Formats: sequence, structure tokens, C-alpha cells
Amino acid sequence: MQKKTFTFKLSNDGYYELLKYMPYFRKVYFFGIIGVVVISAVLFLSLNHSFQESASTSSPVMFEFILQVMFPALLAFGISLVVLLVFYLYVRFRINAFLKKSARRLKEKYQPANDEEYVIVFDQDQHAFFLGNRQHQIEVGQNLKVVSTSRHLLFYDGDGKSQSKFYIPKDGDIEHEETVAYMTDYLKKSSGIKYEEKRKSPS
Repeated sequence: MQKKTFTFKLSNDGYYELLKYMPYFRKVYFFGIIGVVVISAVLFLSLNHSFQESASTSSPVMFEFILQVMFPALLAFGISLVVLLVFYLYVRFRINAFLKKSARRLKEKYQPANDEEYVIVFDQDQHAFFLGNRQHQIEVGQNLKVVSTSRHLLFYDGDGKSQSKFYIPKDGDIEHEETVAYMTDYLKKSSGIKYEEKRKSPS
């Protein structure tokens, strides 16, 4: 029987990254950005139409082309671009604030008593992870998605908002880092597992 044990302190940063790469929240973020772009495009068309009408009724003849075509379009584009930037920053701020708050809650929920270290055991014979003192089991199979970042191995089992998820930090003592390297190699070679590597934090 081959077992690998990971022992580490839970952290807000670990859960924050776990949530940030969660497929459900990545979809929410993507559709939020699409919504911002659509709103900005509609605003541009509306402003451009209004400015064009205003320019066509009040512009001098010699500046007719500039005022009726170029200037109104550029003004509408500039305003729409500012609105796009403001909405984009707002969406990012709201999502990041929500993820940070959720990360703190998850850490508090799964933090062992007396600030003890969290334990994850991988049983290769059973092809499963056993999480924490309750030994919650997550099988290694087609429903498992793994995202490797510069700091963590992130695991997602199932679909949707309520999918099971956990993380393993890559940093630690020599034994821990060797175990992480073994786990990474095992996951890469396992058929059916969706394995993805990322080196930069998502937007």
C-alpha cells in the first residue's frame, strides 16, 4: 500500500487562490466582463448617434465633416472607454472582495482545533485523497480537475458552485516538496484527470 501524507497550515491565500481558479467563479468573471463590454458598446452606439444628430444640426459648413463624423465618434468612444474601465475595475473589486471573504470563511471552517496542521493523505491503492480529521474522501477519476500554480496544487471534484475542492501548498520542507513533486508527476501521468498548469495569477 502506497500512501503520501501532506501536513501543512491552512492559509487565507491558499483558499483565495483555490476559489479564484475554481471553474464556476472563472465563468462568473468571464460573463461579468462580457456584460461590461456589451454595456459599453451599447453606450457608445447611443452616444455616437446622439452626438451625430447634434453636430449635424449646429455645425458650420467648413467643419461639417469633422464635427459630424469624426469628433462625435471620438467623443462617444472616449466616454464609452472610460465607462468600460470603471465598470471593469468595479467588477474586479467586487469579485476579489467576495473571494477574499469566502476564503477566510473556508479557512475558519476547515481549520483544525488548537491551530493544528491540516492533514491530507493520498492512498494510491484506493486512488483517493482523504482530507482532514474527518477523512473526507475524494476519488481520483474523470471528475477531478487539477490546476497547478506557482504556489499550490488546486483540486476540484464535480461540477458547479458546490463542487468539492481543496489545495496543497508547494512550499515546505524538503520532504514535503519531494512529496509534492511525486504527486505532480503522478497526476500528470494519470489518464482521465484534467491537469492544467498556470504560472500567473488570473485576472
